[in-house]
Amino acid sequence: MKKRIVAVILSMVVCFSVVGCSKTEGENKSENGNVEVVSDDQVEDQTDDVVMNESTDPKADTTLSNGTIEISLYDDINDVFDKLGESDKEDEFGNIIYDDFTIQCFGEGDDKELSGIFTYSKNVTTSKGISVGSTYADVVEAYGEPSFESEEDGKKIANYTSSGYTLGFTIENDEVTAIAITAGMG
Repeated sequence: MKKRIVAVILSMVVCFSVVGCSKTEGENKSENGNVEVVSDDQVEDQTDDVVMNESTDPKADTTLSNGTIEISLYDDINDVFDKLGESDKEDEFGNIIYDDFTIQCFGEGDDKELSGIFTYSKNVTTSKGISVGSTYADVVEAYGEPSFESEEDGKKIANYTSSGYTLGFTIENDEVTAIAITAGMG
């Protein structure tokens, strides 16, 4: 159980680092616009608004493909590494970087699990045909209204939560620029 909680927290940290920190639009902004005071009631209202999307096929819904390689959040981490091969690139968070995919793991040795898949590549699509370069309208047509959204610095983050995972799309100028599938939050 502790492992799952830590995985969820780690996934949230990486997800926010990939798509940027978000701020909530509200009435209680300070004069310089940098700080927003939010009451407990507002926080409860915001969390009550999160919509859970029911998945009919979690494996398919958490799969990204570049036409040659398919990776699902539900794949065994060793199978993922077998498909992708060796990589000597890591980002500042310890995520493993490949040409079309960035892989996030949790745990060590035999206990290592896949906790996130990210892409910034136009070569990679979701199971519903969304890729970097798709429009926000394409995302909504494929997945429906997001469970929750945030916006900062011209970037919209559209998140779809389901049992056990979150699928997130970063959108700039009405175009998808990143796709993230992370364990937890659902």
